[in-house]
Amino acid sequence: MVSATMYAAVDWADRWLDCAVIARDGTRLGFRRVIYKNTSDPVAEVQDLLRSCNRTRWRTIPIGTEDPDGLVFQAMEDAGLTVVGIEPILAARTRKATTMGLTKSDRADAYLLADMLRTGGDRFRPVPRSSPEARAVRVLARAQAAAVKRRSRALHQLRAVLVTYYPAAVTAWPRLTLRHAQARAVLAAAPTPARAAALSRTELAGILRDAGRWRTVDDEAERLSLHFRRPALRTHPMVEVAKGVEMRAVLDTLDHACYAAVQLSEQVAEAFGAHADALVLQSFPGIGPLLGARILGEIGDAPGRFATARNLCAYAGVVPVVWASGLAQRTSHRRFANETLREAIWQAAFCSLTKSPGAAAFYRRRREGGESHNGALRNLAARLLRALHHCMATHRLYDEILAFRDIHPAESRAG
Repeated sequence: MVSATMYAAVDWADRWLDCAVIARDGTRLGFRRVIYKNTSDPVAEVQDLLRSCNRTRWRTIPIGTEDPDGLVFQAMEDAGLTVVGIEPILAARTRKATTMGLTKSDRADAYLLADMLRTGGDRFRPVPRSSPEARAVRVLARAQAAAVKRRSRALHQLRAVLVTYYPAAVTAWPRLTLRHAQARAVLAAAPTPARAAALSRTELAGILRDAGRWRTVDDEAERLSLHFRRPALRTHPMVEVAKGVEMRAVLDTLDHACYAAVQLSEQVAEAFGAHADALVLQSFPGIGPLLGARILGEIGDAPGRFATARNLCAYAGVVPVVWASGLAQRTSHRRFANETLREAIWQAAFCSLTKSPGAAAFYRRRREGGESHNGALRNLAARLLRALHHCMATHRLYDEILAFRDIHPAESRAG
């Protein structure tokens, strides 16, 4: 809960910071624009402004910002200042409500954020300070997730190009995807149907070996040779060559995305394994190094960040929102949540169905009660998050019997 005699805010831009300070009654106490090229330490400039407004307790003045993950604000946290995150969409709606959307400036935005802290009460809380280890895990986990998405986009682009002139390549590997090393190696050596049909069995076998295949290489080369030589619809040779050039450009992008995803996965696993909470997270069914790193990175390891398990579930977006007005009442999907954490915990819940008898029984019970697949999975994710909140707070490993004591009542009483 943010409560102080003064409130500050910083509106961030590429070339400067606009800093504003107001009193509890709304009086404007100070403003300063910190231009990056004129100072080597913008945080010191902000501290000087706060000190000029309150010489004795300037460190306790909360500072509102829309970008608490920015470099400047991380430096403010390291300097002992209290940084408070404000959702950009909430700031935009407040700006529209107070100015009717007619005016906007960086200076006005700084005063607006400070006033939101003043009038916000307990809606705003200081940004929790996770350890450097947890912050490093979050950076790597987000980078790895972004690399996987880039790989998926490149894979779809590659397939979209191939179906326009080279359909045999799309159907050549029924058990593998086009992002597999063998498929990418063959496409790199044969970017057009004409070139693929001209490859000998020996050449195909060599390409497959270089791509890492070591079993039934000759049989696979024979199959691919026959497949590429089958009669098929072809475009004009000049257009085919041009399409091959286009395909190679997309294939290069896919190669880079695949390499980045693999390298980042290794870095994520290494950083996550060195964290103290890694054993707790990996003790949960369905959570491995990658999912564990994503969950840890978004939750953080700041003590007391989530006072209750419900707070954590709301942050992950797995508890509904109740809307009531008069006699009308409805329950709806929670749209504002940490999307990265929500995606990770849903994947963990889905994977736990084959790893945990209690999770599978809980899911079946919800489905038999009339819930949809998404509803049952959301409730399972909330169940796992509540258990995770307890285990991380007490530094205990996951216990299947205790987590699903209503599913295994006899075993829980015996324990």
